[in-house]
Amino acid sequence: MNRREFTQLLAIASAANIFPRTAFSNHSEPSPESMYDIPSFGNARLLHITDSHAQLKPIYFREPSVNIGIRHEDGKPPHIVGKHFLDYFNMNAGGIQSHAFTSLDFIACAEKYGKVGGYAHLSTLVKQLRQSYGDADRSLLLDGGDTWQGSG
Repeated sequence: MNRREFTQLLAIASAANIFPRTAFSNHSEPSPESMYDIPSFGNARLLHITDSHAQLKPIYFREPSVNIGIRHEDGKPPHIVGKHFLDYFNMNAGGIQSHAFTSLDFIACAEKYGKVGGYAHLSTLVKQLRQSYGDADRSLLLDGGDTWQGSG
């Protein structure tokens, strides 16, 4: 990778700040099977894991119902939850995205979509994303930390 390619990669990575708004703002709910269908782009695929908090097995995870932003951050992502989150990102209530990002209808959605996380699911997803890129040698998996601590 030369300096120009690296600079382009950094520009793409910095644009990831708009990812949730652009990737998930649609009116049609994706199926669980197609949730991670990502088109190939560029010369490499970067995958990043962080904050698994040693959750080795799948769990029923509920997003918080309160996230208070202080001063000028109040009411802005990531300090919005529930219906405000869905409205901001133009998502439908009751679907897989609502379950993934809010605490709304938690019991019904947990029964419908099941547990999340766990290293077996994570391994399957990493393999799927690498294979979908066409060449696993062009994928780099990064661990941002908190992998083995914080499990309480």
